[in-house]
Amino acid sequence: MKNLSIALSIALPAVLLSGLSSNVAADDAVNFNQSGELEISVTANRRERATLNTLAPVSVITRNDIENTQAQDITEVLRLQNGVDIARNGGPGTSTSVFLRGSNSKQVLVLIDGVRVSSGTSGQFDWAGLPLTQVEKIEIVRGPRAALYGSDAIGGIIQIFTRKESGSYVSGTLGKYGTSGLNLGLSKNGEKVDFALNVATENADGFSATNERAGEFSFNPDLDGYSKQSVNGSLSFQINDRTKIGFGLFHSDNNADFDQGESDLKVQTLSTYVSSKISDKWNTKLTLSEAINDTVSASAFGTSTFDTKRQELNWQNDLSLSENTDFTVGLNYRKTEAEVTGFNNYSDDIDNKAIYANLINTFGKVNLDVSARYDKHSQAGGKATGNIAAGYSFTPSSTLYASYGTAFRAPNINDLFNPGSPSFSDPDIFQFAGNPDLDPETSKSFEVGFKSNIGTNARLVMSAFRTNVEDQIVFEGPNNQLINLDETLLKGIEIGLSGNSDNFDWGIGATFQRAINSETKQRLVRRPNNKFTANVGYKVSPKTRIGADLLVSSDRADNDFSTFPSSRTSLKGYSLLNLSLNHKVSKNLNLGLRVENVTDEVYETARGFNTPRRGAFFTFTYRD
Repeated sequence: MKNLSIALSIALPAVLLSGLSSNVAADDAVNFNQSGELEISVTANRRERATLNTLAPVSVITRNDIENTQAQDITEVLRLQNGVDIARNGGPGTSTSVFLRGSNSKQVLVLIDGVRVSSGTSGQFDWAGLPLTQVEKIEIVRGPRAALYGSDAIGGIIQIFTRKESGSYVSGTLGKYGTSGLNLGLSKNGEKVDFALNVATENADGFSATNERAGEFSFNPDLDGYSKQSVNGSLSFQINDRTKIGFGLFHSDNNADFDQGESDLKVQTLSTYVSSKISDKWNTKLTLSEAINDTVSASAFGTSTFDTKRQELNWQNDLSLSENTDFTVGLNYRKTEAEVTGFNNYSDDIDNKAIYANLINTFGKVNLDVSARYDKHSQAGGKATGNIAAGYSFTPSSTLYASYGTAFRAPNINDLFNPGSPSFSDPDIFQFAGNPDLDPETSKSFEVGFKSNIGTNARLVMSAFRTNVEDQIVFEGPNNQLINLDETLLKGIEIGLSGNSDNFDWGIGATFQRAINSETKQRLVRRPNNKFTANVGYKVSPKTRIGADLLVSSDRADNDFSTFPSSRTSLKGYSLLNLSLNHKVSKNLNLGLRVENVTDEVYETARGFNTPRRGAFFTFTYRD
């Protein structure tokens, strides 16, 4: 498999260069997805915009894309995207980290239906709390977006849109490791009222989360399964021709085993909004939301709870100043509360006030996108961020762009107020404590990129980026207290080529990145330098589609905690091949089959933690 990785890395640029020699269709001004629909992103600019016209790399993954792969876990979908890397402490249901462009998981902003969902204590979102069955669409925006969204969007944004498809459906899954699932959905789009409700349950016996490399105090060769229940719903009313109000709910409860205990993770979002068309050129929307992230962890060391709640108020105004000029301005208030009990006991809260604006203008073949924001954090003080991007369109469907942006990550409640843990040698000394005097982590990013539709059924995207992150928060102060110290360099090249015809759809992608500590020159852990992905689908008949996806990842650095003190180690590269089958039995009934890890590859994304071996999963879906 190592030779395969090298061969693909050599062959890919040649394929891309040959594709560039194709004639570019001058009248093909927008991107279309594999279903032939206009590809729209609302995340990149906080308002609807065709992905080809955004001056940033954007990926849109639809429900149809997800069902084509027959993937059972959201990480299986995300890991195939350029710039996205996954590390998981065991199988599905266990703690999962997502890295974007080499940034750590705390530097990636995660939204569910517009609501930020990272924990107020850990500072990151645990993807184990998000069932793929509840996902309608995923948007990934790479690069800094703090100028529009504030803290955390250093590496980029991943936004999840929950299912609201029209009609009703029931689907189920059976597969390896005792995996089973059942999902029900009902939706109705009326003239005045829209309604959607989806419920799901998943269970698995699982496999041992750890192996011998985890060390004798962590390894326990038992089955680590999980049970997950979830619901999402939405309701909206069209009050009149200009005004609409709506409500949204998402709730997930994930109970999972790990080798030395179990955890229960609850993720919940509630939102309500009112939107109004003040005039033909002015739309306004007021949104109030709440996100709850509660975790109970029980182990031999006792039981600890981590309860966080975030409330947010956002008022956004979208204006069309002219045929070629759009302007967005908004106000934002966010309050985060946390209470921790068990091994550590503390509670506190922080708040943040902000104003932001975005201007998009087109001058002939030149596009300009400028954003600015000012945040006032209750502990870290004021922070101004900005982003400027300019693009030149050689044709309506080919754009070369360059951008510069600044971003930051404000310290979370755990960073600021965690009292630390008593030292084994001296109980009067507390180690690994927070620090209320921490400054935000800050970044400066530069990027150049190219987007083009090649012919009528293929598209090419390329980008090169460089990000410097300063004042990173690390446990390197007195008694391992958190301080601002590290500087990191994140740089890379991303290339993607995709297309479709009557019977074929395909895509290839490559990421070449370096994520290093600027001072020590050490690689950042759990992020590979190189990654190659490929997917292909073929319609054998109007009712049957077969598909395959391939991931080739180079080695990655990690820490070995089986020794004391911990030491650096390397995790070998790996290749994963997955196969899928979709068959339409009737107008209403679809059957699916996915075979994961066809070659039965043994690999790790985190030292001492197992990953799934070869397995098959069968699904059915009945729609009215």
